[in-house]
Order: sequence, then C-alpha cells, then structure tokens
Amino acid sequence: MRPVGPTVRPLVKAADRKLQKSDLRPLNAPMPLRVQTDEQGRIVAIWRQGRLTPRTIASIQDHWRIDDEWWREHPISRMYYAVVLDDGTLLTMYQDLLADAWFEQRT
Repeated sequence: MRPVGPTVRPLVKAADRKLQKSDLRPLNAPMPLRVQTDEQGRIVAIWRQGRLTPRTIASIQDHWRIDDEWWREHPISRMYYAVVLDDGTLLTMYQDLLADAWFEQRT
C-alpha cells in the first residue's frame, strides 16, 4: 500500500552541500537615487529606484562626511544625509564624492 499525501523530501543541511555564489546576496546594499538640487546646491527632491514620481525633501535632520580607505585602490569619500521626505519617511542617503553618484543607504 502506498502512502497518501505530499511527497516528503529529506532535509538537506547547509553543511551537506556546497554553497553556491547564487545563494549569497548583499545585505543593506545601497540603491541608486536620482537627486534634484536647487540653485545653491541643496537637495530638494529625490527619485527612488522603481518609483515614477519624485519625493520632496521636507527637512535634512543631519549630515556628515566619511573619508576612508584612502590607502587602498578604491578609497571612500561620501557625504551622508539623514532626511525626512514629504510623506514622513526617514531616509539615509549619500553622495559618492569620487563617482558623483547618489545612493539610498538601506538599514
């Protein structure tokens, strides 16, 4: 007599198989942003990835600069901003000063 019900597969433990590159994904990977500035260079609006309309910056809560790993092949020079969007969302974003590109920093 055959058992009735779903087929039960044996559990495969991570240690039982080789880890594949496709099994890994970066955590908190920065997402590209499009930024609009005013005549004085202040951030006034952003377009987040996958969104069709911009969000207005209601306020900038804080900003700070990080210059690190200057001795390596790819140094880091970023200006970070903690902003509040017009819908109340708190967002940490940065400008990569070496590449002149903007990113949303996921937390």
